[in-house]
Amino acid sequence: MDPSPQRPFFVIGQWSGAGIEVWAVQEAPRDDAERSERWEEYCLDAEEAFGSVEVVYAASAGEAAVNARIEAVQTAARIRRDLASAGRNAAPRTRRSEAGSHNRISHYY
Repeated sequence: MDPSPQRPFFVIGQWSGAGIEVWAVQEAPRDDAERSERWEEYCLDAEEAFGSVEVVYAASAGEAAVNARIEAVQTAARIRRDLASAGRNAAPRTRRSEAGSHNRISHYY
C-alpha cells in the first residue's frame, strides 16, 4: 500500500531535448475544470519566457520535478528511435532521381 497517493502537479520550465530546467512546481487542483483553467494561466505566463507547463503526477513537488526529468529523457529517446526508424524506411534515392535535370553527358578528348 502506497502511503503517499499520487496527485497532479504543474511542472513549469523549459524543455530542451532530454534536458529540463525546472522553474517551479505547483500542486495542481484535483478538479479537472479548475486544473484546466489554471493550466492555461500558467501556460500563458510560461510562453512569454519560452517555457511550458506539464502536468505530472507524483507524491510530492520534489518527486514531480524528478518525474518530469525522467519523462523528458524517455520522450527524447523515443523521438530519436522514431526518427531513426523513419530514416531507415525512407525510399532510397536512385541514380535517376539524383541526376535530376543534370542529364548531360560530358565527353573528354
